[in-house]
Amino acid sequence: MINTISAPSRFADPAIAPHIKAETICFTLPQLTSFSTTHSGISCNLPYLYCFMKVNLWLTYVAFIYILVIHIPTETIYDENRGGRCMNDINVGQSILSNRKRIGYTQSDIAVFLNISKAAVSKWEKGHSLPEINYLARLAVLFDTTLDELVSYSPQLSKQQIRILYHKLAGLFESDDYDAALEAVQNHAHRYYSCYRFLTVLTGLLINHAYLDEDKRETFKLAKQLISRVLLNSDSLHLKEQVTFFRAVIHLMEQQSTEAVDLLKDAALPKLPASTLLAQSYQMQGENQKAKAVLQIEVYQNIVFIIGDFTMMIKSGLYDDLEKLIKKGEAMDEVFNLKALHPNAMLNFYLVSAMQLVDDRERCFHHLSAFLESVENLLSDYYLHGDEFFTEIDEWVADFDIGKDVPVNFGIAKEQLVNALVDNPAFMELKDDIAFKNIVHRLKKIVEEN
Repeated sequence: MINTISAPSRFADPAIAPHIKAETICFTLPQLTSFSTTHSGISCNLPYLYCFMKVNLWLTYVAFIYILVIHIPTETIYDENRGGRCMNDINVGQSILSNRKRIGYTQSDIAVFLNISKAAVSKWEKGHSLPEINYLARLAVLFDTTLDELVSYSPQLSKQQIRILYHKLAGLFESDDYDAALEAVQNHAHRYYSCYRFLTVLTGLLINHAYLDEDKRETFKLAKQLISRVLLNSDSLHLKEQVTFFRAVIHLMEQQSTEAVDLLKDAALPKLPASTLLAQSYQMQGENQKAKAVLQIEVYQNIVFIIGDFTMMIKSGLYDDLEKLIKKGEAMDEVFNLKALHPNAMLNFYLVSAMQLVDDRERCFHHLSAFLESVENLLSDYYLHGDEFFTEIDEWVADFDIGKDVPVNFGIAKEQLVNALVDNPAFMELKDDIAFKNIVHRLKKIVEEN
């Protein structure tokens, strides 16, 4: 079972975070065969977590964190030949050159001021060597600037840089060397230890790939360190909300339900209609398009959350009337065309519905057919998007910290999708049924062709 998680805003105080951020909707590859897995002594019994993706997204695991297809800009941001360092975080030479020209100094003037050779200054400006710290301090005084400004050190990554680094690091987890991938995440975290948005994204990355680590302790240890740093130092209530959610996820994965409840118990408190108020405010300013977008985003997220809750209620037996519950989910699918709009949510819903209806083969197979349709939509170059009703959410999706596409190991994801039927204990009594065999055959064909 793979999980991709991004912190939802369901338990946020709307007065604090009235405009839902793009990162708050979650995407995960289906926890297909069961909500419960046991791995190396750690038993995970998680709800469906709908993320950032970014999201995700993650998938996104399978609930998916969604992330943008990256277009590398003209300027070099990521230098793979130098251990993946971001080349624009330190650029001393260019800074010395621009500051020297700003105050009207020549290289010879700088050399005289520092009592060094002109050739040394030339090497600095060309990037062939770096000044010693004592020279940097004196230059900062000369240029009337700070050391950070002088060395052009930018510990805050741009959204584009975060996306690029996220993709690079996520790709490392697809290799066989999990420890090396974990070390790379740690190194990047320490390199940008004051970029709390990046640390939050890395926390989601760690949780989303923890299933690849049989032990998980080192993964969770690093994730907890990043969470603690964001909570202690960040001024962003939104980021603190996200990492609090991640902390609760780790508690659940470590079978610490009491601690998770303590963190999230306020989620059940009544929410204020902040999005409605925000939309009204935009409308008063004549910003009707923004008002429309705010309301569409709110409706979209609530629909995804409701389907996720229905799915958990069905799977966990948390219902009074199964028939009514399933019909309500099907009605939402029909009204909003959810198999196309958000196939990941619906494949989970239809899978668990089929599992509960296995004694009614006709209806069971009907739901498995809907499951197949959702899988096909998901694998057909799927990314998070709007439709003819949700016309204003694409820009919101594009603003996700990690983009809108799905950063997953599709080999593992496809294998899980097939195993969701083939190895699912709920369907064992159907394994010799010709109709079930046909459904499995169709699923394998869909997986192979996408």
